[in-house]
Formats: sequence, structure tokens, C-alpha cells
Amino acid sequence: MDEMIRLYGYMWNVEGAAEKLRKVVVILLFGVWLCAAAGSLEDSGADAFGYSVSGGFAQSRTEAGGELGVALPEVSKGIFPAVPAPTPAPAADMGTREGTADIVSTAIPVIAPAESSAIASVIPGGVDLAEEQEEAGALPAMLTIHLYGNGGSPAAVTVTEQANAFSAENWSIPQRPGKVFDGWYLDAACTRPFEGVEEGTDVLELYAGWRELEGFVSDDAGHILSCAPDLAIVDGTLVLPSNSACTGIEAGALADVADQVVEIYIPANIRYIAPGAFDSLPNLVYIEAEAGNPNYYSGNGILYTSEGEIAACPAWYMEE
Repeated sequence: MDEMIRLYGYMWNVEGAAEKLRKVVVILLFGVWLCAAAGSLEDSGADAFGYSVSGGFAQSRTEAGGELGVALPEVSKGIFPAVPAPTPAPAADMGTREGTADIVSTAIPVIAPAESSAIASVIPGGVDLAEEQEEAGALPAMLTIHLYGNGGSPAAVTVTEQANAFSAENWSIPQRPGKVFDGWYLDAACTRPFEGVEEGTDVLELYAGWRELEGFVSDDAGHILSCAPDLAIVDGTLVLPSNSACTGIEAGALADVADQVVEIYIPANIRYIAPGAFDSLPNLVYIEAEAGNPNYYSGNGILYTSEGEIAACPAWYMEE
């Protein structure tokens, strides 16, 4: 009896082992099948439902324009459907190709390179000289200016400046005794005043213009020869010009205003007073010389030379 029991247990163990082995084999076969199916899907480009990308694209084209018709993919008898090959699009005829070529040639014009008569100069490193000059601006033209004293001093001066940046304020103003500078002119007669440089001018000749001291007429030495009553005398006071162009006064210069002069003021620039210049002034009561005059000084209304001699005196003065 014991032998039968042992034999039965042994047979049960063998059957259990065989059952387990069958399950393992089935699982392995199923895994191999899954791997093979997955590889088939990758190669065909089909999805899990058996449709390929190319097949779906062809079907969409059919729905949109009807040109690329593709039949629905057939399902194979197996578990996974086979993936149909995409139907190639019909080739366009020669007419369509020619029409396309015409459209392309019309839409994209051919641009010919611009011709230039000038040869561009290039600095090593790829810098175009023409572009450099255009950015920096062309070199300014130089203007040569001849300035003539026209009776004044200096007699002539030549300056050179940029045509687009010259300034008359930088030019030295000539001096002329008895006259006041009155600007620059294009002619020696001073009939055409200078107003600016004309385009294209590279040499300019200008002449100094002159006018009389206001209210007075002077000689070339700067000595007053005469004076105008309305301009030279204010409230009976005769103030001689303080301009350095005026240096003195001649006898008889006050003949036209003799009875109007009550006081006389002599600035420091007056270095010469002719004998008798202040005689015959019936209403003269006071003479004053500016402090600092090297040749004259005054005291109590009387004018003295630097040596202390009386140069002129009022009408009330009586010599002792």
C-alpha cells in the first residue's frame, strides 16, 4: 500500500511539472510572437490599427482634391492587418511642367549686377575706401583769402581756411588813423560788400572799407579837421573821440561850433593839440584831460602840457 501511495505522489509531481512547463513554453511563444508583430509594424510604418502614414496621407489627398485616390487598406486573415503600399501620385504632363516653369521665372526676376564706371578701392581687411569717405564726408575744400588794408595797416594779409568753416571774425582788422573800419568789400572802391563765399570759389580777394569818426572829419594822421555841431557837442560839452584812430586836433577845427562849446573833455588817446586849437571859443569855461594822457593834464579847468606849460585856457582866464 505504501508503494502505491509513493507511486501516485510521484506521478502527480510529474504531471504538475509538465503543466508548468507547458505554461512557460506558451508564454515564451507569445512573447516571440509579440516581438515579431512589433517589428512588422515598425518596418511598414503602420499604426496599431493597421494604417500606414503614407496610406493615410494618400487618403487625405483623395478627400481634398480627388487626384491621389487610394483604396482603404485590406485586412489580412491574421490577427494584425497587412499594411498596403501607397499608390504613387500621377506624373504631371509636360504642359503642367512648362506652365510651372513660366510661373517661377515670372515670380523670381533675375537681377543683373549694377555696372559701375569707378573701380572700388578696398583696404586690406575688406574695408571699402568709397564707403569710408562717404561716411566720414569728403575732404573740405581749402579757401585762400587775400585781405587788403586799402589804406590801412597791414597793407595785405593772406589766410587759408576751410571753405565750409571759415569765419571772418578770426581775421585781423587793419588800422587806419582818423578812420573806422567798416567791413570787407569785394572791390577797392567799397561799392560791393562781402556777404559770403560763392560755391566753387577757391581764391578770394577782399578790401577793407573805412568811414569817418562819428561827428568828426580827420586827416590821414588822425587829427580832427572839423566837427558837426549836431553830433560832436552835447549840452555844450565837446567830447573828443576816444577811438585810438583819433590822435589829435588841428587849429580851426572848431570854427563851425565856436559859440556852442562850454566845456571840452580830452581823452588819453589825444596826443597832439595844435597851438590855437581852443582859441576863439567865447563861451569856454572848463577844460579837462583824462588821467593817464601822456602829453597833457588839467587843473582848475586849465590845460597843461606834460612839461607844465599852459596849452589852452578858458575865456575867463587872465594871464598875470
